[in-house]
This record gives sequence, C-alpha cells and structure tokens, in this order.
Amino acid sequence: MKKEKITIDELLTKIPNKYELAIVSGKIAKKEFAKGKQKSEIMDEVFKDIMDDEVEVIREINEENIEN
Repeated sequence: MKKEKITIDELLTKIPNKYELAIVSGKIAKKEFAKGKQKSEIMDEVFKDIMDDEVEVIREINEENIEN
C-alpha cells in the first residue's frame, strides 16, 4: 500500500498564509534536522503534525500597528 502524501492545499486549510506555513514548518523541522533524520521523513512528520492539529500557531500583536 502506497503512503499518501499531504498536499499544500490541505496544509493551507490549517495555516492559510503560505509564508507562515513555511516559517512554522521550518522551525519545527530545524529541531529534527539536528538529530540526523532524512529531510523527506522530517517534513512528512511535520506536515502530519500540522494536519493532526498538534501544532498551534501563536500570533504576537504588534502594539505599533494597532489603531485606537
């Protein structure tokens, strides 16, 4: 049985901004790269974690951009 890959469209349903998606994925994967795993394995795991809602994106509010 062939393993099904997660598509970018599916990932964008969880994190709608593609730039945020790239940053979040990269930060998560960076920790795993140090352990010596293969890039494809790491990214598959990261994408699976995102789809399974195991990743929470916390947005910081910049007070200078808030209008009163």
